[in-house]
Amino acid sequence: MKMTNLGKILVETKVFTEPFIHTNRLIELKLFDVTNNGGAWRTHFEKLFRITVVYTTKTKPLHKNLKDEDEEKYKQQKLDISTLPHPKEGKVLGLYVWGRLQSNSRTIPDDIRSVICGPGARCLICDEDRRIECDHVNDDYTIALSDLKISDFQPLCQSCNKKKREAHKRGIQYYKDIRDSGKSVMKQLLNLPNDFRFTWIAPEELSGDALFYRNPKYVRQLHFDRLKNNL
Repeated sequence: MKMTNLGKILVETKVFTEPFIHTNRLIELKLFDVTNNGGAWRTHFEKLFRITVVYTTKTKPLHKNLKDEDEEKYKQQKLDISTLPHPKEGKVLGLYVWGRLQSNSRTIPDDIRSVICGPGARCLICDEDRRIECDHVNDDYTIALSDLKISDFQPLCQSCNKKKREAHKRGIQYYKDIRDSGKSVMKQLLNLPNDFRFTWIAPEELSGDALFYRNPKYVRQLHFDRLKNNL
């Protein structure tokens, strides 16, 4: 009987207890499609597993779909990747496969994801154009899946999206908890000194749309309007 891809991964990782699989082994298992764009692992892993992609270059590892416990496991890994052979194909050294990705009501419809993360998408917070993820604006997930619209999502880079999740867990007011690169642009537009400090928007305004991570454009506009009125 032919073994399924899941079966291969369960056997290879000993049911995720030894999570690292070298690229050469992935190729042998036919779980790695050799391409020129570095995304050879996506077909078999991106929507099915929680993974960390490790590169042969100085590129930072790419984490996909991780839970907090996966991040802790990664920090505790003692595998010396410098001792491993160079892969036969590409720049991906291998994958840490932490577990299966459980489907749930937070799944983003493909048509929405394709619009938010399509060609030319940039992070609304830092303007990065790489590793763009489709983020739920309302991360309390109070909107039913059937009611979701494109306006309920925003493009964020992997780094800013992670900061948003961490801030949400700690209960910190999002827009206070980030170094907003857009503020430097406002300083230039209004000819403000480098040491200028933005006055926090009044607490009564901090609701719904006025949480920075949920609507960076709107909060920047609030700052901008306030500054114009006071200068």
